[in-house]
Amino acid sequence: MTTLDWNRSNELVGKATRILIVAHVSPDGDAIGSMLGLAHALSGMGKTVYTAVDGGVPGSLTFIPGSDEVHAALNGIRDTMAPDLVIAVDCGDESRMGKVGQVALKTGVPLINLDHHRTNTLFGQANLVDLNTVAAAEGVLDWLERLNAPIDTQTAFCLLTGMVTDTLCFRTDNVTAATFGKVQRLMDLGASLGEIVQRTVSRIRSAGFRLWRAVMPTVELEDHVIWAVITHDLYDQADYNGYDDAGLVSTLVKVDDAYIAVVFKQQQGDAVEIGIRAVPGFDTSDIAVSLGGGGHPLASGATIHEALETLVPRVVDLLKAEVRRGSPLVP
Repeated sequence: MTTLDWNRSNELVGKATRILIVAHVSPDGDAIGSMLGLAHALSGMGKTVYTAVDGGVPGSLTFIPGSDEVHAALNGIRDTMAPDLVIAVDCGDESRMGKVGQVALKTGVPLINLDHHRTNTLFGQANLVDLNTVAAAEGVLDWLERLNAPIDTQTAFCLLTGMVTDTLCFRTDNVTAATFGKVQRLMDLGASLGEIVQRTVSRIRSAGFRLWRAVMPTVELEDHVIWAVITHDLYDQADYNGYDDAGLVSTLVKVDDAYIAVVFKQQQGDAVEIGIRAVPGFDTSDIAVSLGGGGHPLASGATIHEALETLVPRVVDLLKAEVRRGSPLVP
């Protein structure tokens, strides 16, 4: 449900002097772009702003302005950093804020929850959750306009990066004419669409290619569900720094006989992170919620503590059931 506490959010920002902004674990372009775009704008309003996300900014997104100032961990918060407001961007629930979020919550200060996921749990003291926005970055832009905040070229670049990456360069079915109006505004403010596209959806790092090469022999396709499992051994084999899939799930769902794609990624400890993508006509968000995660109908995920031997067939069966329930909008 869309919930927009504009007045309360504006009041909290107006009173705040030190603001901590956090994004979700395993951050994507929208999480980092939203976080840093908001940070630039609030700094322009005279606020002291800190940003944090577990593990820091992925190497593929370090081109975003301000990424070098993002904290990869918060081992307690020093008095000089103690915030009087926390803002979570692109997080469907408190758990998605990760370890930095748990530290932030312990401060006891008000929290603004800015997101666009249908599965959001409305965990903030003020919630800016707009299901009609294509990305959290679009929600940030809408909010900045209501705050009468300055939007410079850096802010515009960050927000356009979020919108480009979360829509696969405006190819998702939630993109509207209004979306392109906002894109034009960000470009008029100096954000280079061509540069962002070239740095994100049009490129893959060589480390990512090594990972794909190691994983591809394990990919399986059955009953219109395609899946891959990335184990610790495969990460080591590819000499890959991180626990993501380098965008593999978004590539697998392009296979013409696949309606739903899922990638299982072993994390540190006994956790497994799953990323799910679907073609229009299917809804994976309820499955993700049932697994303790969340997301959109066509893009969702969860982090689960279960052995791969039982988890993989269990999730694949759930996705096959969704395939039987739905049908592709474009045959």
